[in-house]
Amino acid sequence: MNAVILQNLVKRFGKKNVLDNISLELPENCIVGLIGRNGAGKTTLLKTLAGYLRPTEGRVTVLGQEPFDNIRVLSDIVFMDDERYNDSAVLWDLVNQAALSYSRFDKVTALKLLDYFNIPVKAKIKKLSKGMKTLFSLVIALLSRSPLTMLDEPTIGLDAAHRKEFFSLLLRDYTNHPRTIIVSSHLISELEGLMEQVVLIDQGKLIFNRAIEDVQSYALYLSGHRRVLEELEGRHSIIYKESMGEMLVLGVVNNLSEEELQGLESSGVKISAMSVQDVCVNLTATNKGGVLDVIAK
Repeated sequence: MNAVILQNLVKRFGKKNVLDNISLELPENCIVGLIGRNGAGKTTLLKTLAGYLRPTEGRVTVLGQEPFDNIRVLSDIVFMDDERYNDSAVLWDLVNQAALSYSRFDKVTALKLLDYFNIPVKAKIKKLSKGMKTLFSLVIALLSRSPLTMLDEPTIGLDAAHRKEFFSLLLRDYTNHPRTIIVSSHLISELEGLMEQVVLIDQGKLIFNRAIEDVQSYALYLSGHRRVLEELEGRHSIIYKESMGEMLVLGVVNNLSEEELQGLESSGVKISAMSVQDVCVNLTATNKGGVLDVIAK
């Protein structure tokens, strides 16, 4: 069964389509990485799934129901973002509120984690540092164990040590309590070991929705002499290109035959897999060579 189904989703603000005709399905019990550049529409998509925003067009189904203004399904959804809590709220009250709002909330473990992170539960939100606010929100969101848990840029404000601890906590809790977790982030390399599904959007449009294994094998880097590689450009999809004198580096969608790959290697071309991060960056780049294209012109 699918936890999320989007059918031709459009969300328009004024005349701008922030989400533009997105259709996709996300399975139950899966960690999904929602990837995209700043302004791609990630937060708007999550807010629409959370029932905060009504679709302009199309249909949104979450856990079998339409989420907007639907209290029955909203009790099974948690959405963590920077704007979740009022600055004057006391942490202890928010913990108790979570226990009332989410039937699966593990209050005992939540309090243990807050103590571990040295977060004072008698303090108000406004007294916390940016990192502590983020950690508090993450603890509440993860320990709610909602069937659909959505985390919007969850590691902003966290140092490297806390980011590592967060990802370890997320994976352990997901393993023990499977559900659909959508993590929106620009730290693609840190998510790669967690993601089972990757949703890439750009300028409000869906670029792809693929299993992580498919993204890991999606493209190749080819590095070699220009005269050998230039002939590939008319026959294969190129998502990256960098020139260095007579040498050329191409990022090619991986649909080359074994015969082609062997021929390239025998011609001195170096072949390497393109990382998940590079796939996402290259597919959403304005120029195939990125910023280096600008300098070269």
